[in-house]
Amino acid sequence: MFDLIINYVFMFFIFSAIGWAIECTYRSLGEKKIINSGFLYGPMCPIYGTGCLVFELILVPLSQPIEKRVIPVLLLGMVLADIVEYATSYIMEKLFNARWWDYSNNFLNLHGRICFKHTCYWAIFAFVYVYLIAPVYQYVLSFIPQNVRTIAVFVILAVLAVDLTLTVKAAADISKLMKKLKAFRATVSEKADLIKDTAENKYEELLVSKDMLTEVKQELSKQYSDILAGFKELTTKNKAANRLMNIYSSVRKAAEDTVKDIENIRNDIKAFFTDTEDKSE
Repeated sequence: MFDLIINYVFMFFIFSAIGWAIECTYRSLGEKKIINSGFLYGPMCPIYGTGCLVFELILVPLSQPIEKRVIPVLLLGMVLADIVEYATSYIMEKLFNARWWDYSNNFLNLHGRICFKHTCYWAIFAFVYVYLIAPVYQYVLSFIPQNVRTIAVFVILAVLAVDLTLTVKAAADISKLMKKLKAFRATVSEKADLIKDTAENKYEELLVSKDMLTEVKQELSKQYSDILAGFKELTTKNKAANRLMNIYSSVRKAAEDTVKDIENIRNDIKAFFTDTEDKSE
């Protein structure tokens, strides 16, 4: 039983590394520069390792005879891979308060987490894995002694623990920023609605409460300055967090869009105060 677990973990690491190489090559060719597209620092994309492990445990036993099982393998492969990708996106978003990839603009997407194009890619990969890669992998694996696999797994686990700690810290920094941005956007929006509602219904009272509203304005300005400073710090000086935001551009875009929303609402409040001061003179 122990050896079986070791072999599955070993397999997870091997295909995570192969998936990382494929992903990096694909993105590097597309952007014409060398890119490390993995969530981790090391050469590993766990979603590929997880996908292959799921294929190995579920699809491979169902794949024979090949002449009768091709379509089921393709369809089930699509479903299983989509479940893995959707679940990974959902869990990472809940853990780190950020959307690490977003297919919202892609054809036939589900909540921006999976889409038709990538589903087709997964179907093809499921077929290739089951009928081509899996047999070759098992053949090559037979030449690697069990004790070598065991040692390799524990060495990789040790390195992975360090890598994961550093990466999770960077992701947590991004999560904290996103929470602050979203909370401040909600606060600014709430204050703006309150001020506008007061202006529409109780204009004279608004003039009487001018000092109080000025305090609100100053408070929001200070919070905005702090939030903006934190955003600049994270996106320029925090190299670990900046690396993740460069790889997962949807995270950076979400943060930048939130900052823009805050700026627009803040400008509306500024414009309102300017109009109010002009009318009160």
